Amino acid sequence: MTLVLSELTADTLFDGGLTLLQERKGYRFSVDSVLLAHFVEADGATSLLDLGCGCGIMPLVLAHRHPGLKRVVGVELQEALAHLAERNRVENDLSHRVTIHHTDMRHCTTPYGGGSFDVVVSNPPYTPLGHGRLNPRDQKAIARHEVSLSLLELLDAARTNLSPAGAFYMVYPAERLGEVIKASGQKELHPERLRMVHSHAGEPPKRFLLSLRKTPAALDTLPPLVVHETNGSLTDEVDKMFKK
Repeated sequence: MTLVLSELTADTLFDGGLTLLQERKGYRFSVDSVLLAHFVEADGATSLLDLGCGCGIMPLVLAHRHPGLKRVVGVELQEALAHLAERNRVENDLSHRVTIHHTDMRHCTTPYGGGSFDVVVSNPPYTPLGHGRLNPRDQKAIARHEVSLSLLELLDAARTNLSPAGAFYMVYPAERLGEVIKASGQKELHPERLRMVHSHAGEPPKRFLLSLRKTPAALDTLPPLVVHETNGSLTDEVDKMFKK
C-alpha cells in the first residue's frame, strides 16, 4: 500500500510491520535492497552496518527480521536521504537499535562507532561513469552511478568496518562479477556465497548477490533467484520477501 504525503510516500512492508517514507520524485529503493536483505545471514550476529543506506530500507528490514541485532548503523552521503532514514527509524520505533550517520564513507579510516561489525551490507551505486544515461536529478545519479563512490572505495570501507569473522554482503550487476572478484582479491576479501538473480526464468542474469569474508572459504554457489513470472508478477519466493 502506498499513501502520498505531500512530496513523500509511505510504503509498507511485512503487512504494515514497517513503514518507509520516501521522496515521491527522488531516489526510491528497488527490489535489489529487499533481495539483498534476505540474502544476508545474520543469525547470531549482534551488529550490522549498511554502507549507503538511502532511506534506511536495509537497516530497518534487517533490524525487523533479526531481533538479535542490537547495534544497526546506516551510513548515507546524501543529506536528504540521511534525513529520511533518520525519520524512518523514529517512525518505526527503532531508534534504540538503529543509528544513521550522514557522512562520506570514502573518508572512513576506523569503524563507525562502537567497534567493528559482524555484518556489513551495501546496495551501492554500480553504473560506471560513461555507461548508461546519467539521471539529471543529482540524488538519483549519485545513488545509481559511480559519481561519489568507486568499487575499490566501497571495498575499503567494508573491510575497515568488518570484524575478523564477519561477512560483507553486496548486490551488483551480473556483468561486473569478474571485476568484483578481482577487486575483492586486491582488498583481501574472499567470496563465500554467490547467487545469480534473473528477471525472468531462461534470461541471462541481471544481478548477483555475493558475500565476502576476510578469511578464504570454499565458494558456495546457490540456485538462481528468479524475480518475475512470465506475466510480470513476482515469483512466490520474492513475493514472500515483502511479507516476512
